Amino acid sequence: MGQPPWWGWHQLDARWAERLVADSGVGRGDLVVDVGAGTGALTAPLIDAGARVIAIELHPRRAEALRKRFGRLAVVVEADAADLRLPRRPFHVVANPPFAITTALVNRLLAQGSQM
Repeated sequence: MGQPPWWGWHQLDARWAERLVADSGVGRGDLVVDVGAGTGALTAPLIDAGARVIAIELHPRRAEALRKRFGRLAVVVEADAADLRLPRRPFHVVANPPFAITTALVNRLLAQGSQM
């Protein structure tokens, strides 16, 4: 069974993921939200950088695969980014979200009260 076309999911190449994380400035102890974590292309280099990662993934099988892959190294939340509850403390966002949710996600992240 294929994924619904409205998910707009695409897998990020590992080299680009590592480059994105390196350029993000995220370091040891930083809280990072990875929206649309997919198979963990960004989650892995974020963990390697020492970040505390909250990986958000809507697809149940991918969320379960993330839990199995990272165990306690990341908190995996199976949720729709449109309904995402953001951390109450300062955090970073390093993500490769589905294209269809980008505008809504940016609006949510920039809303008053966001600790980003």
